[in-house]
Amino acid sequence: MQTAVDHILDLRGMIVPVTLLNISNALREIKSGETVEIVASDPETKRDLFKILRAFPHELLNVSHEKTVYRVRLRKASPRLEMTE
Repeated sequence: MQTAVDHILDLRGMIVPVTLLNISNALREIKSGETVEIVASDPETKRDLFKILRAFPHELLNVSHEKTVYRVRLRKASPRLEMTE
């Protein structure tokens, strides 16, 4: 079952590192619980995307490849609360 998408980030025709900068900015701006679909054509974007995702709380919903287009759907998670003593 596909979930609704709150934001679409169309990066077709762009190359790394521009795509990664745009993805980082988008993930900072969207709210927890919102979904974003990243659409890209550069194969390096898909490979490098998962390296930068470590810095953001997210839930991976779907990854697909359609001919020359990659689609990655994410939901931004709530940041983990740190417990202090």
